Amino acid sequence: MRIATGCIGHETNTFSSVPTSIDDFKNNYHIGDEIISAFRQTSTITGGFIESSEKLGIQIVPLLWTFATPSGAVEQGAYDTLKGEFLDHLRNAGQIDGVFLDLHGAMATEEIEDAEGDLIRSVREIVGSLPIVVTLDLHANITAGMAECSDTIIGFDTYPHVDCYDRGVEAAQVIFDTIQGNIHPTMAYRQLPLLTSPPAQCTMKPLMSGVVEHLHALETEPGVVTATLSMGFPFADIRDAGVSVLVTTNGDQQLAEHHADKFAGYIWNLREAFNPNLVSVEEAIEIADRAEGHPVVLAEGSDNPGGGGPCDGTIILRKFIEADVQDAVIAIIADPESVALAIQAGIGNTVALNVGGKTIPLHGDPVALTGYVKTISDGQFVHKGPMGRGVRSSLGRTTVVKVGGIEIILTERRVQPLDAEVLRSVGIEPRDRKLIALKSAVHFRADYTPIAHKILEVDTPGVHSPDLFTYDYQKVRCPIYPLNADADFRQT
Repeated sequence: MRIATGCIGHETNTFSSVPTSIDDFKNNYHIGDEIISAFRQTSTITGGFIESSEKLGIQIVPLLWTFATPSGAVEQGAYDTLKGEFLDHLRNAGQIDGVFLDLHGAMATEEIEDAEGDLIRSVREIVGSLPIVVTLDLHANITAGMAECSDTIIGFDTYPHVDCYDRGVEAAQVIFDTIQGNIHPTMAYRQLPLLTSPPAQCTMKPLMSGVVEHLHALETEPGVVTATLSMGFPFADIRDAGVSVLVTTNGDQQLAEHHADKFAGYIWNLREAFNPNLVSVEEAIEIADRAEGHPVVLAEGSDNPGGGGPCDGTIILRKFIEADVQDAVIAIIADPESVALAIQAGIGNTVALNVGGKTIPLHGDPVALTGYVKTISDGQFVHKGPMGRGVRSSLGRTTVVKVGGIEIILTERRVQPLDAEVLRSVGIEPRDRKLIALKSAVHFRADYTPIAHKILEVDTPGVHSPDLFTYDYQKVRCPIYPLNADADFRQT
């Protein structure tokens, strides 16, 4: 049994003015057997697929795997080039029995809102009736087109995404059983008129942990192969942004429709519970001052590079300096210019910098400061936390500049600091600090929850702000909750 596999991945924030170019994809680009060596023994979707396939006797035919850091719309030429390369590899793959696509589900190009749907459709045109199994992120904006061209779609169950490996294992089993004739997937799709922001989507909180329990109970029902709840990516102003439900059964379309209706109705009835609860930076500093333990972690989701934030916002930095906070860390500010100047000054010396605020004005102006260069690093580290364990990552050249009681981690690259190894790689032990500001919405919780005294979600402006009322939506279908109180979901 030969299964072709690959990925063209991106989470597109259409509110970001920073376009996504071909070079952004080339930073994380693998062809052929490079895919196997890059992901073997990692806690990733493809890592799980590789290990499960080997146990099942599946021969993997690796095509192309690339993923760009979330940002603005993908340049059309970049997508066309990558899609062309991907399809060429597929055409040259020889005799295959099916295709596994490790996709995100929220990629939009300058001309195509549903890029994954376009890619899956193009794969379908080449492989005909062969099984296509797709894994999607919990933030996928799943469309009818994606569902129509896939045999089975399997979404993540967790946020932080700590089940990636498991979903890869599941995908291998499903495509194996489909080809063997053990199952005959029939899928039902429901799209809800509902947008939700990242903090409320966290499955480590009671609301979503209860939802996931219901989802898993559904998957134990007779005849159900798999079920997916996608919370969607609300920072894409496209028609199909938002929450959706998929239920796949073994040859019983009516049963799939029944379960999809029932589960979608259950989610719709919870809609008001998904509203975010944020605190101001000033409030967060006061809470940290009164806290009897440490560290207190401030989650700045609005500038999360994992969702398209520029990662150079300065709102918290400025507030920290004004409040003269002590034993504090800001992770991270992506500012290649400041990194270069700090390296030029050298460890142990002071340097005058204009930090951050160089990309999107909404995220704050540059902060003029004079700091002490404490650390210079190559920015290389290996994920050791629950998300992506074993994956090598790079911040680019990295420095730690200290201003008063504040350590600022300055990097050349935009990387979500979801793993505590980001701090440890530059000599900072997070458990020893009083206050840590992270440019992350939820993913950091997987590694920081065991060590944090308290976690606060702060309200700052930005292109990834949890406050959905701050965006000028033009294309999303309406009415849609919470933007329109009269939005309604009627089961078919």
